[in-house]
Amino acid sequence: MDRRTDARFLPPPAARATLRPGCLVVLVDVSAGGALVEADRPLRPGARVHLQVATSARRYSIAAHVVRCMVWSLDPVDGVRYRGALRFEHRIDWCWAESTRPGNDVPEHGGPAGRGGGQHLPVSRAVGAGFRQKGGK
Repeated sequence: MDRRTDARFLPPPAARATLRPGCLVVLVDVSAGGALVEADRPLRPGARVHLQVATSARRYSIAAHVVRCMVWSLDPVDGVRYRGALRFEHRIDWCWAESTRPGNDVPEHGGPAGRGGGQHLPVSRAVGAGFRQKGGK
């Protein structure tokens, strides 16, 4: 069952995020009610945190609660990576999400150009005869 109540958006490529107290995180996706973040340390479920997000246009400071956290990847060089879900205390209107909400216009397909146009492929007599013989047995 999908528990999502809000549409999710990718953050802008230049967005930088910090989870206070003192943990750099990568925003995986965001919605009005929460965010999915990736970090190099575990996040304690139930903990109250402050997510600080900086973009080229705006800064956000958001109080949130850690809903869940899990090991996302194990790498011999980078070590352990964790993914955690955050639920915001107050809904956020992300400025970069506004332009993507309506979606993109999809042109309607009117069918082949020129009604009645097009031709059927010819059926060779050998193929047609072989088909009739098998079907007639």
